[in-house]
Amino acid sequence: MEKKEQEKRKKSKYRKPRIQRAKRVVILGAGQVGRHIMKSLANEGYNVILIDESEESIHEVREIADVGTIVGNGCDPEVYFEIGLNENDLFLAVADSDETNLVSCRIARAFGCKTKIARVRKPFYKSYENTPIDDQFWRRLGVEVLFNQNELTIQEIEHIIENEGSIDTIFLRGSKLQLVGYRVKEKSLLCGRRLVGLRDVPVFENLLVAAVTTFTEPGGSAKKGNRSSRHAANLRENTIVPKGDYKIKEGDLLFVCGEKHHFKGIAELFDPNMIKGFKHIFIQGGSELAFQLADRLSKTYSRKAVYLLEKNKSKAKTAAEILSSKIHVLMIDAHNIEDLKDEGLDSNCIFIAASDNEDDNVLSSLLVKEETGARTISIVQNETYMHLIPYLDIDVAISPKLLLVDDVLKALRGSVYDIISAKDQDAEILEFVVQKKSPLAGKTLAEYKFPTDSIVVAISREADIIIPKGDTKIHVNDHLVIFSLKSSIKEVQKIFQI
Repeated sequence: MEKKEQEKRKKSKYRKPRIQRAKRVVILGAGQVGRHIMKSLANEGYNVILIDESEESIHEVREIADVGTIVGNGCDPEVYFEIGLNENDLFLAVADSDETNLVSCRIARAFGCKTKIARVRKPFYKSYENTPIDDQFWRRLGVEVLFNQNELTIQEIEHIIENEGSIDTIFLRGSKLQLVGYRVKEKSLLCGRRLVGLRDVPVFENLLVAAVTTFTEPGGSAKKGNRSSRHAANLRENTIVPKGDYKIKEGDLLFVCGEKHHFKGIAELFDPNMIKGFKHIFIQGGSELAFQLADRLSKTYSRKAVYLLEKNKSKAKTAAEILSSKIHVLMIDAHNIEDLKDEGLDSNCIFIAASDNEDDNVLSSLLVKEETGARTISIVQNETYMHLIPYLDIDVAISPKLLLVDDVLKALRGSVYDIISAKDQDAEILEFVVQKKSPLAGKTLAEYKFPTDSIVVAISREADIIIPKGDTKIHVNDHLVIFSLKSSIKEVQKIFQI
């Protein structure tokens, strides 16, 4: 039953839409999401106009970016008349209000704008396949692409739970291929080992380390990942495409590429203390996200006990009334670890802090990890927290806003599959087809030197997926999946410009 539910979710997963490149992008909403998208698109040469009701937010944007700005209500047609919104523009509605975003897309449609993208969070704002409320329904309403932020977050959590020991999962080639991030823990057998020869280890035979996010000193030197010796103010995470002589350190985050069935047994190499499987799922919070998450996981893992924790009596009562009887609603403070232990929380469980208070989420996750050893997943929004998480004893931190940024940018870039680090914009994954006149055709990867900060992580040849080695020969019509740091993307693109 659980496998069927997981397969069902994968089939209904967001599909990358085709969006024509526009010369001008109009963004409604100057919050964290709007600013991230604004900076990325402005750096790529787009003419960007940002709209927000808050004069303070617009003033802050003017201080950090050279983009067009206007103070105004997103539901006011006069705002769009003033900027001359037209059919050649691309409109992104990412304000905090779902209804404002939907109405603004409708207004943009009236001005002739052909491409409208809206961010929403409420569970009923989504497409349902094979029903009247499908993608066409939203297009008729004026929205070409609808991103449900909570749905994206729930999908991410499902991927994390499914890939034991992982902290990030990116699907490629229609989910045939995946790039999975693993943190190297204390006493890992990989600590001190160089990458060269790693594929001689049986579990790594069909896998490839595409990138490493490591800690570096301000001067650029690597730092051993011992938590007690880290100082957040003096260290920063840095993503690299490693060479064979790279020595793996505790605290490193390795992104490993391969087909799903080849990942069996790999997680234990990164964390020797990892407990396989789980018996219960505990979800903290009476938030909309927590409710949706509890409902989804109780269906996906129907044989597991799912608990929803809420200390507020009114919210707990509401949860008990609207959620399935399969979900155990407990009026309990997640900070009271002894009460949680009495309910069965231990190292064989998963704890997800999904309340609307991110300070509470982080604190609860730290307490649960320290006292029970359970696998912890914390929902955070603030960029500062995302920067600090690697220094804290929390297994996974998920930012719904950054997930949304990833997917919006992914939709806007025709050849780009995903972004490894939205907060830093470190790297991207691209795909190119090898043409007959390509300098790559007929050569091995060892013979053709790719730009320093890029690597071919997979080759799709007809129905086969190949995780390449140096002696792998490139054929005409091969689809190359390439991981590249920002610094090398233009060089990589030149290789395929024939």
